[in-house]
Amino acid sequence: MPSHLTRVVFQRLLSNRPIVYRGCLQRSLRPRISTHNGIQTAAQSQRRTFFGFSLKPQRKAKDPDMTPGLEKMIDLSRLTRLKVRRSPPEEVAAAFDAFFAAKEKDLKAVVEDFQINHVHNSFMYLQESNRPDGTPWLPLPVLRRAMSCLVKTRKTVDRSHVQLARIIHEEIEKRTAGKSREEEPLIDLDFSTWIRLLSMSGQSLKARELLLSENPTQSKIQAACWLNILEGLQAEGNGDEMSKSISLLRKLSVPFTRGMQQRMVEWFADKGDLEQAKYWYMQPTYNGKDHTSPNSATNAAILRCCAANQDIASGQEVIASILKVTPQKRDWDSIFVWSAATGKGVDEINRMMEVMVQRMEQIGKSARPDVNTINSLVEYAMSKNDPYSAERYVNLGQKRGIQPNAQTFILQMEYRLSVNDIEGARTAYFGLQGEDVPEDEDVPIINKLIQAMCTGTRKYDFDTIMGIVDDLGARKARLESDTVSALCLLHLKRGELRDVVDLLQTHSYHYSSEQRAAVRNVLVRFCLDRETSTASAWDAYQICRNVFDETPREIRTRIMNNFFTRGRSDMACHVFFHMRHHSNHLIRATADTYVDAFMGFAHAEDTESLELIHNQMKLDMEIEPNTRMRNALMFAYTMTENPVRAMEFWQEIFASNEGPSYSSIKLAFRACETMPFGDQHAKPIWARLMRMDVEVDKEVFAAYVGALAGNSLHEEAQELVLKAEEEFGFRPDVLILGTMYNATLSFDKQDLLEEFIKQKFPDVWTELEAIGSTSTMDGFGYKQFNINRDVNP
Repeated sequence: MPSHLTRVVFQRLLSNRPIVYRGCLQRSLRPRISTHNGIQTAAQSQRRTFFGFSLKPQRKAKDPDMTPGLEKMIDLSRLTRLKVRRSPPEEVAAAFDAFFAAKEKDLKAVVEDFQINHVHNSFMYLQESNRPDGTPWLPLPVLRRAMSCLVKTRKTVDRSHVQLARIIHEEIEKRTAGKSREEEPLIDLDFSTWIRLLSMSGQSLKARELLLSENPTQSKIQAACWLNILEGLQAEGNGDEMSKSISLLRKLSVPFTRGMQQRMVEWFADKGDLEQAKYWYMQPTYNGKDHTSPNSATNAAILRCCAANQDIASGQEVIASILKVTPQKRDWDSIFVWSAATGKGVDEINRMMEVMVQRMEQIGKSARPDVNTINSLVEYAMSKNDPYSAERYVNLGQKRGIQPNAQTFILQMEYRLSVNDIEGARTAYFGLQGEDVPEDEDVPIINKLIQAMCTGTRKYDFDTIMGIVDDLGARKARLESDTVSALCLLHLKRGELRDVVDLLQTHSYHYSSEQRAAVRNVLVRFCLDRETSTASAWDAYQICRNVFDETPREIRTRIMNNFFTRGRSDMACHVFFHMRHHSNHLIRATADTYVDAFMGFAHAEDTESLELIHNQMKLDMEIEPNTRMRNALMFAYTMTENPVRAMEFWQEIFASNEGPSYSSIKLAFRACETMPFGDQHAKPIWARLMRMDVEVDKEVFAAYVGALAGNSLHEEAQELVLKAEEEFGFRPDVLILGTMYNATLSFDKQDLLEEFIKQKFPDVWTELEAIGSTSTMDGFGYKQFNINRDVNP
């Protein structure tokens, strides 16, 4: 295979130039501190940073908290991208099995899209071969468990879930093809799971079409599939197809169940269509054999719709129908909510509760308002954004001897936070501490409380916030991404970078891609904030790079440019190399990234880093130099006092198929300005422009005038300036005259030029003095006006 250096070597030999390589990869760009975990900090920082010097022993950063098996599958994805030998199939199969076993065990654990990508890659890898005995690496029970986990506890699934579920379902169908239901009794259940997943992914019509073509034999499975389709259509907002689905299932003699009725009534109730809601409410329902009455959720939905439409008569009819039979406790709660919705006050509802108790005693039943009754009233008040009434309902319960339970305190925290009453929410939180909360139902609202304390107008003591965080940590509860974002920012501002890493290692690998991006963006904003010290920005970048390896090229480029702006081209160079050597081609440096780097080194006047990156570009087979890149190189070598090398790129541009741009011409003149005998190159370029009748704008004109002045041809430059308005149609301004003045590197010539400008263009001289000036060589050199001469490559 030919060497990558062949082209460079032969070009040097043919042009009689020495082969010099200053960018040895084995030397370090700058002194740096090597650390464990792959994270480095700026060696020049004088404070104790994340992995800085300290007399105290440093505690070890936490290992990433991942679902069992995920780390092995992530490693497989990395090895696949690198196109090297991958992990043994038996290890990947064990990881796949362990991952879904853990998801099945944790009832609330869902499979996030960040994890799905690695699981999908692992599954495809295992499909490539079988065990030595010819059996598949993943047995049928493992595949079924994976399918059940993909639809668990989610209201919707995204495209990545569907893609993985489809190939797993196809594999299950392939293995069960030709088998009877006696041999494989779970065939209908496999089909039902697939129908549910399609319905959850916005493909309910496709699920219905599939159900009609492959109708399961078990009636319960049939009913469950149709219910899933109705739920999917409801989520998609397709009421017409919901009604059509009911007609289809009736033709197939599938029972119209209470669950189906609930979906139809809820749909039309939410739309405010009382007539349709009443129609479906009156439809008879079956549980397979017998008629059934509407369930409590359906009763609540129809009463809510009646109240919203101010149809008191219809609501009373519904209540009468409920009271014809012995009402359930939940039905009484719905009646109380109906009363509140129709305008009855707290005192009136209190009297209704007394009536309820008396009525139930008359029929020999013992039913009294309880904390669930109060909670349902509080939830209604919250739905109306009425925290005052919610508080009164809680007080009503206490007057009746009904003590708040965990759900009450959760609701109190929610409505108090909704009006930014953080102290009130904390009070409810303290009440919640003495309650048993089922299945960590309080975790979401406690997360909101932490977020409010971190970002609210009132500044809470750090220990006060961390006391609540530690409470969740002791319970091993999962922090939400917004909470982690707020806590990361809090720790970053306190310089507690180790705690940031521990926080991210514990939680970030359990988030979706969108949630991980939200947390990552907090680190990025902190890094890009000019109020952040350079050392802290570097530490934040290192955390971001190591924890969020998927950080896209665009964000990394912004961080690189930020370090250029901070005057730390060495740090920017490291960021560039992290991109260049990344295993993901979507993150690796592109031609535009090289251009940004060259422009940054130009402004930093960093010759060493410029040559290093330039040499790396020559070895990069994915990069083909174009005019824009050569423009950047021309500018960079000009700014690093190597205009002769810069003009070599002009020759390459001129000889290329793409040819020069306006920026190329400006930069060529800029190189001629500081190049010995540069006028011998600038004048032929100018003559060619005139001969080809190329339109000359102010920037090109200013650059040429600067090239003449830089080579001590001041009389020619002044003569050209005086003819500018007549020949080119624009009057000399700050850019033209300022460029000519700045290019003049002689005290005597600058004095003469000052007199010329004052005499011919006094208003422009006034503007030049107004924008200010500096002097080279620490104040002892030539005067330079503060004009912007940047050129977009």
